[in-house]
Amino acid sequence: MMYFTFDIGEWANKLALALSEKANAGVKVRLMVDEFGLILDEPKHAIRNHQMLDDLAQSGVEVDIFRPEGHRLNRSNRLHLKVCAVDGSRAYIGGSNIADHYLEWSDHNLVLTGELGSAFHDVYDFIEQFSPDATSDKPGFHLSRLHAGDAQIWLTVPKQRRDIRRALLGVILDAEEAVYIRSWYFIPDREILNALRSQAAAGVKVRVLLSDKTRMPIIDAANPIHAHKLTQSGGEVYRYKGKYMHAKAAWNNRGDVVFGSANMDWKALKGNFECSIAINDLVLARELTQAFDQDLAHSSLHRPEDFAKRSLISKAAAHMCKLASPWL
Repeated sequence: MMYFTFDIGEWANKLALALSEKANAGVKVRLMVDEFGLILDEPKHAIRNHQMLDDLAQSGVEVDIFRPEGHRLNRSNRLHLKVCAVDGSRAYIGGSNIADHYLEWSDHNLVLTGELGSAFHDVYDFIEQFSPDATSDKPGFHLSRLHAGDAQIWLTVPKQRRDIRRALLGVILDAEEAVYIRSWYFIPDREILNALRSQAAAGVKVRVLLSDKTRMPIIDAANPIHAHKLTQSGGEVYRYKGKYMHAKAAWNNRGDVVFGSANMDWKALKGNFECSIAINDLVLARELTQAFDQDLAHSSLHRPEDFAKRSLISKAAAHMCKLASPWL
């Protein structure tokens, strides 16, 4: 299991009990959690979160508190994955961390079953090498050859690989009729934004759903800039007005899907450790489209004039927040 946070509460407590029982029964149980996520996701739980992980370690679970270490890495290069792999036959991947409040948000998580092999376990071994507490040997495989059944596994590795970004560009540019994006943050870089704008201008239906509010006010101030540019080119941008919209997925009319932990922002596509899968599945794409349409009942359409009507001070503040967003 690899997560940004493992926050004490009903969900985490039940999982911790199950993990302890499995470890006591002789199952190899490994849990990697980001050091900052244990503190920042719910600061009032920080001490109890660490105590829970200490208790898990005492029960036989191999617990790794992720602290990035290595060539050119720093404390901003966080573990943002949300993956649970069980043997070689079942895996869970998506947007939700282990905390009760994620159950109240609109999010997407996917279950993969079948002959998945050891790919997700290999990802664990690979990422563990960037933490000073590493215990496993350096894995001998190439990251471009990671597959779980029919799904290609892509990673973002700071300073090394931007495979998820490349896969997202492929979904956008290969769309012939429609491309959909769901993202907690919508701060695309210039190339991705230009690809979305070009497709919209060419008549491809480009639809983006983002969370109207996140837990980062600077991001909330910055993302209208990108939404404004995209809507000017004919794209549709919707702002989810429910509790939060935390999903991270992109898909097109051809059934190409990229699904996992990566938002559409600088940190996710360049600066964090992230994991997404790429798969061609028309049924999954249709299900994602249906869920997208259902969430529009709780969303508002971002109109081109929304940003244009802002005061000069408000616009200037938005641009300053955009400049600061890569460090959040």
